[in-house]
Amino acid sequence: MLRQVIIVIALSVLFGGTSLISLGSYNIPLDPAVLKLRYLLVASSLLILILMSPFKQWGFHRQARPLLLLWILFGCGLLISGLANNDTTIFRDGLWQMIAVPLILFNAVPKAMKENANLLMGMGLFLGHIPYIITSLVSHPPGNGTLYRGVFANSNQMGFTCATMSAGLFILLIGAWSAQKYARYLLPISAALLSLFVLIILANSRTSMMVCFIMSSVFFSEFVKNPKAVKKMIAIATVAVTAVLLFGGEKIEAMNKSLNNNFEAKEGLSGRDHIWGQTLDESDLLGHGSNYFQLNFGLGGHNTIIEVIGQNGIIAANLLVAFAIASFFYTYAYFKTYAKEDCAAIAPFLITVCFWFLSMAEGMFGSLGNAMTLAYMLSIGIVISRPLTGKKQQ
Repeated sequence: MLRQVIIVIALSVLFGGTSLISLGSYNIPLDPAVLKLRYLLVASSLLILILMSPFKQWGFHRQARPLLLLWILFGCGLLISGLANNDTTIFRDGLWQMIAVPLILFNAVPKAMKENANLLMGMGLFLGHIPYIITSLVSHPPGNGTLYRGVFANSNQMGFTCATMSAGLFILLIGAWSAQKYARYLLPISAALLSLFVLIILANSRTSMMVCFIMSSVFFSEFVKNPKAVKKMIAIATVAVTAVLLFGGEKIEAMNKSLNNNFEAKEGLSGRDHIWGQTLDESDLLGHGSNYFQLNFGLGGHNTIIEVIGQNGIIAANLLVAFAIASFFYTYAYFKTYAKEDCAAIAPFLITVCFWFLSMAEGMFGSLGNAMTLAYMLSIGIVISRPLTGKKQQ
């Protein structure tokens, strides 16, 4: 029990510390002290998890080799791009992705989490971001008719943070549902999910809304398959919605008044189509370097694959697309293999879905990326540490 508590705390610090990057943007750069704190929190939490990892169990199952090879080739593509563009940032990131990610995020940390890895990761995603939401609500309460961003640099980052927390809650919700722990856990989790969705609406983060609907669809399609379950879920959802309305009625009323203005504030793709079109027109095999988007647009590429194309080139982007497709297959196969023995076995697939749909509107990679990036890497590690068919590996 103590071991799991320490792991949850370390994961919460890891995910929450990484998300400090969301307090800044291209237009509002972070204070160097905040960046140093971010790296300190991430390094310290990773060190704790590595020290808790059983070294004798390090290694990958043989079925992991194709996926692992794709990732290493992607990292190699970044190294070549960094050399071709004389870009030390890309070269550094390539080394991190090719060497450190497989050793630490694919291997050591998942081994430290052991059999409860999926539930522990869900807890870490939620708990690690609670301070951001509480601080936002206390210091910047919603209701002034503008897109809600709280303590973050823009409203999209508020929406993405809520979507990340929702992914953690959906993991816990599915775990509780599969373990038949109904009202005791499902009511508070459902109420928290609804509250986060209200914040996403206030932030008008359309990608985050879509991701929440997709995660809801995954939950209902896999776990609500009999009449009794449907009745219980309807009852729980009704109570949760009522609770949200009772405690947040005034805020919701204010939200309704400003909702039309919020959606009118974002038309079309908010300029993303111009960025994507120009990046594709100017694409080449090895990219243009880490400053490409800052120099040409003054902001990021707003899409993970587009950012890789612009900075690292077509070769690296194609390898990343291949890895993405393979990761959907691997995580879903893992779920089908271990669903009966692990109540939260769907977690890697759910996080993979969340990560790549969020990637449609924001760049999710970097030296560390954000909390969902690390969760995606850890999910891959959880999946490739075990065989995808047959019995659990001893």
